[in-house]
Parts: sequence; structure tokens; C-alpha cells
Amino acid sequence: MKKNDANSFRFIIGLILLISFGIPQFVWAQSPQHLQNLNVSPLQKGEFFLFSKKPEEALKIFEDLWEQEPQNSYAVRGVVRSYQALKKLPDVVSMLSQYLEKHSQSSPASYGLGYAYYLQGKFEDSRKVLNEALKFDRKNVLALNNLSATLAELKDYKGALQKVREAINIAPNKLMLYRNLQMVYASSGQPEKFEKEYQDFLAEKVSSKARGYGLVLAQQLRQKSFKLYVGGQIDECIRAIVEMLALYREVNHEPGIVAGLFSLAVLYEEQGKAELALEKYREVLKINPQHIQARVKSKSLGPKKE
Repeated sequence: MKKNDANSFRFIIGLILLISFGIPQFVWAQSPQHLQNLNVSPLQKGEFFLFSKKPEEALKIFEDLWEQEPQNSYAVRGVVRSYQALKKLPDVVSMLSQYLEKHSQSSPASYGLGYAYYLQGKFEDSRKVLNEALKFDRKNVLALNNLSATLAELKDYKGALQKVREAINIAPNKLMLYRNLQMVYASSGQPEKFEKEYQDFLAEKVSSKARGYGLVLAQQLRQKSFKLYVGGQIDECIRAIVEMLALYREVNHEPGIVAGLFSLAVLYEEQGKAELALEKYREVLKINPQHIQARVKSKSLGPKKE
């Protein structure tokens, strides 16, 4: 595999990864100091610093957010993930335990402690504390999701499925819940059930849930396509991207459709199939006329003026 080819495809995969994170692409293009001038949430800023391997900066943002919003479990999740990146999980366990001594009915803090125990592999401790979190807030989606993952580790697959479905019913647009559901099915030896449920929700036109299932399945195909490309299996890689694109179209996920079409165009161009590449670049522009790379490529591959 040529080095330039590998770099080109890594660029493609990077674009698709940006979409899957659910954070606007322009955020990742900024330096940390420029983030202050952008209209992005503190959670997005914290995620940016974690992605950039700057956990100290991320921790400060998440801690400030939690201080301002004591009921924000996502801020607590960011705090725990920052400590994890710093390799200081025992410290966050100690901090959250001390916090709960003063705020014993804090669902976010109990969730965070349960999450930290989960990351340490202390699943019985995690289960106990997460149940406490749900006692104080039965709609704490993160606690439900984490409890589902914990119960799966304890081989209680029925309980795990129940909890993650509760979470999905509360927040059907949260993609992490569907990833966890797929993991539970896979762990219980029933991976086919995830795709069957996706088809059922499509048929029933339950768009919010079908979208979650479809995006998770599409992400799997994205990962598969990358592995195939690295292994030099270009035709199989293209087939995987075509399948991924079909899923994005089924759930009407426009950013995924654009990224899939653009990926195909670049691969066709690398194969010397200029007409196919031009067709896909033009499809991208029909959906997003402001797509700079597709516009440039269309001009370079299109008919030359006399």
C-alpha cells in the first residue's frame, strides 16, 4: 500500500469519525485558545481537550460545570473520564466518596462513583452505588446505562437489557445507549437481535429509535472498511462503504450520507475510475453545495473548457 494512499484514506476516516462523535467538525479544527470565541458548550470544550489528550484542561472545565450545575451527570462523567485519562481513578473514587458524605442524595455523584468503580472492574460496588443513584433520580440516563453495562459484566443479561431499554425510552437520541445495547446482546450470545430490532423499528416507522440502531450499525461498517483498506482489500472496502451509505440513507442521516459519498469518490479516484468518482463528488454537492473538497475535485475531474 502506498504511503499517500494510506494518508488519503486516513483523512476520509477522520471525517467520518468527526461525524460519529456528534461534535461539529469546525470545533476539531480549532486550537484550544480559539475555542473561547466559538459558540460551543462546556461539555464540547471538555470533550475537545480529552480528544486532544489534555486531561488537566478537560478536568478543569468539567469540574467548573459541575460546580455550576450540581445535577449535571454529564459533567460528572467528564470528571471521571478526565481522572481516568490522568490514571488517577483511585483519586476520583476518594473525591466522590467524600462529596457523598456531605451530599448523600446526589444522583450525579453516586453515578460518577459507580462509573469509577465500573472502570476499576469493581462491578458489585458499581451495581450497589448505581442503584443508589437511581433511587434519587429514576431518569438518570447515564446511571441506567452504566448499570446495564455493569449487570452485563455480572452476567445478568436480562437485567442489563431492561436497564438500557429504560434509558433508551427516556433519551432515544443518545447514541451511546444503542452501543451499549448492542454490546449486551453480543455478550449474551445474541448479536443478531440488535439488527432485527433495527429492522422492526424501520418497518414500524419509529424514526428516533431506528436512527440510533442504524448509526451504530453504520459505525461498525466504517470500522470494517478501514480494516479492509489497510489489508489491501479495496473492492471489499468499497462494498462495506456502500452498505454503510445505505444505512445512513435508511435513517436519513445527511452528514453520514455526505461522508460516505465523499469516501467512495476518493477511493474511486485512487482506483483511476474518474467517471465514478466525479459522479459521487457531484452527489455530494447536490446535498451540500458548500463542500469545498468536493467542489474542487469536481472541477479537476469534470470536462475541461476549450
